[in-house]
Amino acid sequence: MILPSLIPVMTLKGVVLFPEAMLPLRIFETRYQKMLQDILKSERMFAVFAEREVSSPDEELNEPPFEVGTVGLVRVSKQNPDGTSFVMLQGVSRVRVRSIVQESPYRILETEALNTIKVAEKLEIREKIFDAMVQNKKLGGDVTQDVLDYLCTLEDDIAFVDLAAFTLCKNTVRKQAMLEVQRLHKRAEMLFDDIMQDNLQLSLRTRCTNENQDAENDRN
Repeated sequence: MILPSLIPVMTLKGVVLFPEAMLPLRIFETRYQKMLQDILKSERMFAVFAEREVSSPDEELNEPPFEVGTVGLVRVSKQNPDGTSFVMLQGVSRVRVRSIVQESPYRILETEALNTIKVAEKLEIREKIFDAMVQNKKLGGDVTQDVLDYLCTLEDDIAFVDLAAFTLCKNTVRKQAMLEVQRLHKRAEMLFDDIMQDNLQLSLRTRCTNENQDAENDRN
């Protein structure tokens, strides 16, 4: 798929989109309603960038975006009677900001594709990630059987890591950091570390709960 070099963008707090992931959006602001009307007449594509925190009091840019975001393709667009729209956006490609070329009536960025670097044919850590997710489910974490079943069907290692990160990582800054990493093995290691850390916390919580229950039983 050929990406346009100039792409309309939504800059959103706490939202990090990954390639292949599906992102439901409610379009209600006038600027984004206009943007949606325009892109539906052309490539049906716009980018989602997470909004970064203002770094200094001298920051002049409203809604400053992180350097890396994701271009998405509108798979579904349904307009509501009140003028708002429901959109299902599927991530297509990471992109890096080169410049902001327009702010009104909506923001347009000049971007360049940011491709994932895969240094080996097989991602060795993939099995460890999946085993950690299975353990997370057993411990009562965020991993569900539906997530496991879907990830099992993915042959592409890049899609596997990206969709797992999109689904399981809850911290916006950490999620953005994963999005920005170009080397697949490094991104996968970050994901694995996060799942293992979550599993450790869940395990400790379970142990404390069991110890408290044992103490209650002893008193009774």
